[in-house]
Amino acid sequence: MGIPGSLFSFNSLSNGKNGDVMTADVKYRLGGLLCLIAFVGFGWWGIWLPLQAAQAHAAEVRYSLKIFVLVPALLVFGLFFLIGGARWSYRDAENRKLTAAGWALMAVVAVISGLSFWWLQHTFAALGYTSG
Repeated sequence: MGIPGSLFSFNSLSNGKNGDVMTADVKYRLGGLLCLIAFVGFGWWGIWLPLQAAQAHAAEVRYSLKIFVLVPALLVFGLFFLIGGARWSYRDAENRKLTAAGWALMAVVAVISGLSFWWLQHTFAALGYTSG
């Protein structure tokens, strides 16, 4: 049922050897969904609320630099897991190393992190705020 090998493939929900309905693919996809939910929550709390405070001309606006790594990582890995499931390996668990896909994901996270931090700094500067 569904489109074979895609996000809409429901064949993986059949019982496995031990009667386990939750296959690795479903677990990865649910993990991706959880990452995207966390992305929305942390993005709202760590980026949106400080931006709204700055636009309301609050005397002081605080934010954490860590949020600019966490939020992009949740977005990138959430989409990766939701779309790909267990199809694509991002790490070699035995050797504790990233695969080429894992390194590509980390590069995308780094680029988005840098751009989002630059954008927020630029936006705060346009609103008259300085860091430090």
